[in-house]
Amino acid sequence: MQNTGRRTCFYPFTSREEWEVADFLLHSALSMAAIDKFLQLSMIKRLKLSFNNAKDLRGQAEMLPKGPSWKCQVIPSLHGTKSPIRLFWRDPVECLESLFSNPLFHDQLDFVPHRVYKTAARLLHVYSEWLTGDAVWSIQDQLPQGATVLGTVLSSDKTNITTMTGARVAHPLLLGLANICMCTRTKLSSKAFMLTALLPIPQYLHPNQ
Repeated sequence: MQNTGRRTCFYPFTSREEWEVADFLLHSALSMAAIDKFLQLSMIKRLKLSFNNAKDLRGQAEMLPKGPSWKCQVIPSLHGTKSPIRLFWRDPVECLESLFSNPLFHDQLDFVPHRVYKTAARLLHVYSEWLTGDAVWSIQDQLPQGATVLGTVLSSDKTNITTMTGARVAHPLLLGLANICMCTRTKLSSKAFMLTALLPIPQYLHPNQ
């Protein structure tokens, strides 16, 4: 049972060692011919990898779970713009599902509203996490039995997309899951927020915008 769980954790690769080799090769700048030559080395062949060439490696990599796909749509405008107004976005529900199923947050998620008090007499109510708020309790009461409430956090700020060419700017829209513990969600290194959309900043032809 332990070996089965080990293989499942690094599926479609058979072990951590095999995953490390695949991760290195997939992120390297090596050509497919160079990867084939690398995999034919005697030392590498002794590892008994499940892929013997670059084509097999790419095939296994395509079996890995994919994140939400990007979409693009042109926003019509009644006034002339220097370039078409393009909105790049991903399905927010798919983004939430991706955060929800991220194994990095498996022990950082909370789904049950709860109240925290300073003393046993319950005279001082402490508000910290989103699920300790009164609004969550009222929302949860309206849901059918077996359902739980998920909170979303949105943030955006003007950002330069390009600096040397075109000086393009946009408002990136980031989406986070409030059910992730705040100590983890607020850390930039935790990647608890997902880029969901790039809100365009159009440049109009008429000087009076």
